[in-house]
Amino acid sequence: MSRSCRRLSLLRKSVLALLPWLLVLLTGAAPALAAEGWSLNDGAGHRLNARVFEQPFPEYPSGLRLRLNALESGTRLDHQEELVLSDSSGQEWSLPNRSEELVEKGRGPIPPGSAQFDLEALMPRPSEALPLHVAVPSAEGVLGFDLTPDEAMALHAMGSVPRGGDQA
Repeated sequence: MSRSCRRLSLLRKSVLALLPWLLVLLTGAAPALAAEGWSLNDGAGHRLNARVFEQPFPEYPSGLRLRLNALESGTRLDHQEELVLSDSSGQEWSLPNRSEELVEKGRGPIPPGSAQFDLEALMPRPSEALPLHVAVPSAEGVLGFDLTPDEAMALHAMGSVPRGGDQA
């Protein structure tokens, strides 16, 4: 293979690898994507993955949701109780449990290690300057997690996240 053909092949592969990132940047979705998910650790052996997203199923009300997934197989999250967020100034938010939305209606059981909550109830948005504590209902009782400043900032900034048809 000639040297110019190798360069052309390398350039083509590089452009194809960068194309998805370029599309994200051009549509303005990069900040929203960067703040959508994180890992939580309570220091007592419970670890969760948290992700913010727009409800995808048309049979459920639209809006932003917070999905929690246990990273240990034995952790069972509650599918009925609300998630409670609180800050250091005494402000508290109760987010309705929407775990039934984890699966399409009539499409099987709710995964025991997952739960989902309605972020529309997070009003007014938490201050970006105050630490946030999350109380997650589980079969073992309430699990407590402290959010990092970046995670608290992501929840504060949710009012500016594009929704529904506005997303690319």
